[in-house]
Amino acid sequence: MPGLGTLSINNSGAAADFTNKIVAPPQPFIKFDNAETETHDLLDYLSASTGGNKDEVTEALDHFCDNLKKQIAGQSNAKLESIGNFFVDETGNISFTQEELPAAFLQPVFAERVIHPDAEHHILVGDKESTNTLMTEFLAPKPEIKDSWWIWAIVLGALCLVALLIYFTQINGTSSFGNAIKI
Repeated sequence: MPGLGTLSINNSGAAADFTNKIVAPPQPFIKFDNAETETHDLLDYLSASTGGNKDEVTEALDHFCDNLKKQIAGQSNAKLESIGNFFVDETGNISFTQEELPAAFLQPVFAERVIHPDAEHHILVGDKESTNTLMTEFLAPKPEIKDSWWIWAIVLGALCLVALLIYFTQINGTSSFGNAIKI
């Protein structure tokens, strides 16, 4: 707005409330800055929407802003219908407060979290990208490999006992320890 400053419409982000299963909509707000910006795009928009040429639109915008400045200077307040109020604050600067939007425009929506266990999606793990299925496989508990060395020890011990039994039964009454038994 030539001679006044810049009005811009910004949006805050949507807010998720997981405990109540709702998502609040983004809140639009009008920001006023005393610094003027280039009005070229605004003039193009106004001339295209009204069908007037750029010089007429520039003159009408300048006239509107001058009248608004005079109203603020005289009454220290100027209302733009359905938009907000310009006023002079305690430091003497021009400020702006916006009108609240009707609550019907800002209704929260119900949002229940749905989990698809079979759906694969990309996730960031540290500084590397992976997928949820690869991470599930990586973090799954590993099956415990049973240590069966003791079975082999029992089998080997049994084979040794069988070999000793066969050896002692094959020598026909002679002792392998040096004493002979005479029958």
